[in-house]
Amino acid sequence: MSSTCSTFSFRSHGTIPQEFLKYKKQQRYRYRARKRAPLIQNLLIHPPTEMALFRNFFGGGPADPEEENGAELVERFVERVETCSAPEDRRDAIRALRSLAKKYRLAVGTMGMNSYVDILEKERMNHEILALVLDTLSAVLSSDDENVEEDELGERLAEVMLKRAGLVSSVLAAIEQFDFGVRRTAVQLLTSLLRHRGPEVQASVMGQPMGVSKLVDIVHDNREIIRNEAILMLCELSRSNAQIQQLLAYDNLFVLLFDVVDTEPLDSIVIEDCLFVTLNLLRKNAMNQQLFRENNLIARLGTILHSFLYGAEGETDEAVDTGEWAKQRTANVIFLLQIVRALVSPDNAGTNTHAAQKAIYQTKILAELCRVLLSEIGASVEILTESIIVVAESIRGNYTNQEYFASTTLITPDQSTRPSLLVLLISMTAEKQPFKLRCSVFYCFLSYLFDNEFGKTKIIETLLPSSQPENAVSTGALICQAISSSESVQCWFGCVSLMHCLYQVEHLCEQLLRVQLTVSSEGPSVSLLSHVSQLLTSMGNRRPQMRAGVLMLLGVWLNGSPQAVTSFVAKDENLQYLTTHIADECGEGSESEQQAIRGLIAFSLLVCLKSTEDKDARSSLEALIERRVGKEAVISALEGLSRTEQFVRAAQKPQPLAKQTNELFLDFHFVKLFKNIESSLVKQIRPTGEFNGTANNDSIIQSFKELIKRQDEEISVLKHEAKRAQTEITRLQQEADKSSLEKELEDVRAKLEASCSVQAHSESVSLQLQEAQRVAQQWYSEAERYKQWAAQWQSYQLAQIPNAAEVGVAQLQQQIAELEQQLSFGYQAFEQQSQSIVQYTNQNAELREAVSKLESALATKEREISEAKSSVAVNGHASNPEDQEEVTKLRSEQEDLLVLLAEQHNKMTQYRRTLKSLGQPVTDDEDE
Repeated sequence: MSSTCSTFSFRSHGTIPQEFLKYKKQQRYRYRARKRAPLIQNLLIHPPTEMALFRNFFGGGPADPEEENGAELVERFVERVETCSAPEDRRDAIRALRSLAKKYRLAVGTMGMNSYVDILEKERMNHEILALVLDTLSAVLSSDDENVEEDELGERLAEVMLKRAGLVSSVLAAIEQFDFGVRRTAVQLLTSLLRHRGPEVQASVMGQPMGVSKLVDIVHDNREIIRNEAILMLCELSRSNAQIQQLLAYDNLFVLLFDVVDTEPLDSIVIEDCLFVTLNLLRKNAMNQQLFRENNLIARLGTILHSFLYGAEGETDEAVDTGEWAKQRTANVIFLLQIVRALVSPDNAGTNTHAAQKAIYQTKILAELCRVLLSEIGASVEILTESIIVVAESIRGNYTNQEYFASTTLITPDQSTRPSLLVLLISMTAEKQPFKLRCSVFYCFLSYLFDNEFGKTKIIETLLPSSQPENAVSTGALICQAISSSESVQCWFGCVSLMHCLYQVEHLCEQLLRVQLTVSSEGPSVSLLSHVSQLLTSMGNRRPQMRAGVLMLLGVWLNGSPQAVTSFVAKDENLQYLTTHIADECGEGSESEQQAIRGLIAFSLLVCLKSTEDKDARSSLEALIERRVGKEAVISALEGLSRTEQFVRAAQKPQPLAKQTNELFLDFHFVKLFKNIESSLVKQIRPTGEFNGTANNDSIIQSFKELIKRQDEEISVLKHEAKRAQTEITRLQQEADKSSLEKELEDVRAKLEASCSVQAHSESVSLQLQEAQRVAQQWYSEAERYKQWAAQWQSYQLAQIPNAAEVGVAQLQQQIAELEQQLSFGYQAFEQQSQSIVQYTNQNAELREAVSKLESALATKEREISEAKSSVAVNGHASNPEDQEEVTKLRSEQEDLLVLLAEQHNKMTQYRRTLKSLGQPVTDDEDE
């Protein structure tokens, strides 16, 4: 109210001091920032609108909130954080920056970095402001886009943050605090930093004393939200850092995560996070795998798997009854299976893999997985596929597990039993099964055959003449049936499966020559080798995938059996096919596939040459190759196989990595055999010469890896450019929608400018008058706004108190009492001043009387002195010394009297001014 009254007072004088304008601005800021709680929230949520209100106060027109400069707005709030001393002001400014963090990520993240770091280091006990700062930093690092890997702005901001010394230590110190808001936001910020700059943050955490242990301790927090955020943070912390992974494992993190899994429902996403951290700690980390086994955690893993598949003990799981699994439960089971797979992966050290396979067998996990394969529990295709792969790697190279798997059976609806191998092959050869399931079954069958000569022998024996019923279904019969299939994938599966039965077992290659097949019911039976050879020649240059499978089977078979080579070479059409199509570049398939086929044909030719024992036959075959093809052409085709894309893809892992059917072309173990014998094959026809085969395979594979990496980078750039182009297209479309309206607006504006230029001179005076009236109206509206604010604040305060009317009356009565007390104090002061004036008047009268007496005495003395002087002058005698002394005395008294008169005059003047100031009537008469 006082500021409103002052405004009217200044306006009445016609001028407004600058001090008042500054004071008015401060008062308005304090009024809005401290007093009006509802309005400050509106300012924080919609700052551009409030800034437009500020401009309206000082003569600016209304502005569009979208046109507000975000950087300037952020700068103002950062300045408030740095300069304001009141904690409430700084808190509100930080809250405003938090609300702007998503819209102006770069400005909020860079301009206020110094303030943020200072608060994190110096104000750790102010939990409210600390939580706001941590939340703001986390918000600027997080993008609305789900693809975090392409968040370049987040990468840059994280880099800027980590350049500030002590940031990570401050975040870790905040995590140690028990306050809910501080700890939660600190964990979220650390998670965001790890996602963007993982290696740097990991190094910083390692540099802190007990840094990893402090982070593991958060999992003990009994508040589930913080515990879950900590698990997400550990997901990022445990990525690709073996040292941190070992520290986490030694801090008993495995047990803590499994305890969390036991307390969560089966379809909880927290279980997925716990299992993901466990998977990070075990994958390709031999020390952690050993620690996991020594702590008997594989048995606990089996218990969790059983509860996932069949429900916890004492609970009825609806998913088991209905045959439908929730998506999250499926994801949890898949992650658990991947943990088991990480323990038995072929990429691990041989001792670790074998020990894990033994523990999986002893803890009944293998039996549990076999039940999944051979029973109907409602598992999805994803779970079934992953289970088959885990079984494959659990039995790979372990004879005990392989025999146990082969001994398991499936009970059919007619109460007959069917071996698990037979069930696998039936699924592999079924065209209606999903491709990824067929690939997993194929890998499981190959894992059963790996280093299992006894198993290979039993499968070959099912193809030999025996006392078995003719119509009985056996594994060998299913393999031969697959080889004869018209489906390319099924034929490839059959050829590679039979190839693995012969791989590194020469006596089985001889046994397989005894196999006879009945292709048609009317025709005679033919040998398996003749059937495979005829199948190859009948395809010509078509079906590259089937040809690749047949050529790999022939290559391994011929390499292990000289008798098979003799039988194969005895038919001219076989050599005719090989020597004709080795240089054929007009077949089906891509260029890389044709090059791989030519390399397989060259491999088969040179294997025949190598395995021919008769010198004459060998010389004849070598001459035939030289005459029809040429040695250099054969060597070139052989060396070209290792440079193909199919060769590089097959050489990576024993498990087929194909996502589409046409990607199955070469086999891992055939590639391995090719590398071992390629040099010896080339030396047959080039005894003294340079060999450029797979000796340089490492460099070739590395070049392909670099090519793939470059292609991935190009794809990422293209995706980014496509996203940017889409944004630009959207913007251009919006501009196109507005273009017609803007054109009309420009036309109207041009017409207005033309009319204004004609009337500018005549209306200049009137415009100035209008401007003056507008300014005056703004001041009046401002005064009215002050009154409204005061009334609103008063009503707001009254509304917050019960019995507001009585409280308001009491406040008014109290104000009246205070004013009456001030008025009584004023009257008392006036009476005291009146008494002082009367006292001064009496003293003045007394002084006047004394002065008049002294003046009369002085006149008498002067008269006597003049008479004495005249008498002395007449008589001509010197005056009496006593008279001279008296005259001197009188003169000194006269001078003193003059000084007193001067002082009395000054006091009179002062008293007269005092009376005038007190409002008393004073005349100019000295006597009065």
